[in-house]
Amino acid sequence: MPLPTLILTGASGFIGRHLLEEIKGDYRIFAIARRSQRECGAPVHPNIAWMQVDIADRDSLTRTFREIQAAGGARVLLHLAAYYDFAGENRPEYVRTNVGGTRNVFDLAAELKPERVIFASSVAACGFPRPEGPVSESTPPDGHHIYAWSKRQGEEMLREYDAAFSSCIVRFGAVFSDWCEYPPLYMFLDTWLGRSWRAPILAGRGTSAIPYIYVRDVVAFLCAVLARVNSFAQREVLIGSTSGCTSHLELFRLAHQHFSGAERRALFMPRALCGVGMLGMEALGRVTGKMPFERLWMLRYIDRQLAIDNSRTCARLGWSPSPRYRVERRMPFLIERLRSQPFEWQARNAAAMRRTPARPDLRILNALVKVEDLTVASVLDTLFDERNARRFPSYRQLDREEVSWRVRLYFRLLLSSLRSSDRMVIANYMEVTAPTRFRGGFTGEEVTALLDALNGAILHNLELRPEVREASSELHHRITVPIEFAKDEVLDQYDRFLASPPAVERPEERPAEEMPVSPKQALEETIWNVLVHRQ
Repeated sequence: MPLPTLILTGASGFIGRHLLEEIKGDYRIFAIARRSQRECGAPVHPNIAWMQVDIADRDSLTRTFREIQAAGGARVLLHLAAYYDFAGENRPEYVRTNVGGTRNVFDLAAELKPERVIFASSVAACGFPRPEGPVSESTPPDGHHIYAWSKRQGEEMLREYDAAFSSCIVRFGAVFSDWCEYPPLYMFLDTWLGRSWRAPILAGRGTSAIPYIYVRDVVAFLCAVLARVNSFAQREVLIGSTSGCTSHLELFRLAHQHFSGAERRALFMPRALCGVGMLGMEALGRVTGKMPFERLWMLRYIDRQLAIDNSRTCARLGWSPSPRYRVERRMPFLIERLRSQPFEWQARNAAAMRRTPARPDLRILNALVKVEDLTVASVLDTLFDERNARRFPSYRQLDREEVSWRVRLYFRLLLSSLRSSDRMVIANYMEVTAPTRFRGGFTGEEVTALLDALNGAILHNLELRPEVREASSELHHRITVPIEFAKDEVLDQYDRFLASPPAVERPEERPAEEMPVSPKQALEETIWNVLVHRQ
């Protein structure tokens, strides 16, 4: 039986990467992400077609969905992509990505018509504490934080698409791993176990509390949702979290118990004094340019508890978080990672803390796609100009269409270099194909001159594009440097060939492949293979 197909946005994120690792053998996955597979450390697998695109870029996302449609479409769309930080400011990225990007995804899903769209929200979208008790599946997304507002917009937006596709909503608790990777918890541990004068201080009475959920439990939860994807009511809410909540005081005591083997007495700072301290730290941060993690918006949540009751979800899915993975049980593992592998601990959590919506590589990639035909034409004009007859004698002996094909191939290798964040893609190709070029009579100087012409044409055409006009250093880094690596590889190989010419190779015989069931399936399979291997 053919594998079910899944579109996963936010594939390079914390949850997305772990989910891919779990389901890569069970689904054919169109993984949509702003980062490359190589950059984010996501798994590479024949069932994963990586599609680097910003969901807020409507034109690029439309092209991506057209590729998905050409490859046979998808049964389910899981929309994990979102922006968040802990500054508490109304940053434009919340509107651009969480609202505008989600609108783009839903609009294109309405055309693609998957069986189910799953929208990832958060329990933090709900205001707390609540007079009626813990937050449950029926609680409205009425939180006041900017992130909560953006998720409320997404949940409410789903109503507009009831006639276009079936949907459900999943709300997550605070997701962590044995490396922590949840910024507030990381900052707590860094402060509590450090030597700062603030180390023993807890805000309020230390009873601030939220629900945590281990990343493996989140993956198991999503797998249970995918397995029952057609059994949910329209816009049904499911909560992927532990029940109840865990307080700062409890975490403080556990952290010290496992770090030093001894209890440490906490000092409680009244809420009013916390506000004065936060104001002072923010003011100092604005002067020094180093803003503290603690911001004034956090003041309203001191001693508040976001308790969860997700018993209905557990019953619906036949799933529940493992007691072994509760944050209280995992604290020894977090502390051991912190102590025994401090550099890895810092690196992972520094990456989790960073939120960089600006992606110059994506801007360059999108601009590059738009100038492909113009660039190829410019290079061909250079090659076949009579004034350049002595620079390109071998290329000029070829049919113009064949030369066009070669130039376009180099151009697309450069696209692959950008998509994969691997600047050696075109150089590796030059290494593999160097013997053929050498035996064909092409000199090293002629090949490098072609690469120079390609570089010049690309830079000229990109400099006319307003979206990358100010990215000269990035253009050098992502366009010129890979081409320079390729030129160096060509000259290095030619030096070796002049000393010892390569032997003539015989073409290998390859077994004929079985014909697919139908021409449509053959076409979809071909497109799928292109998407998977285009990196």
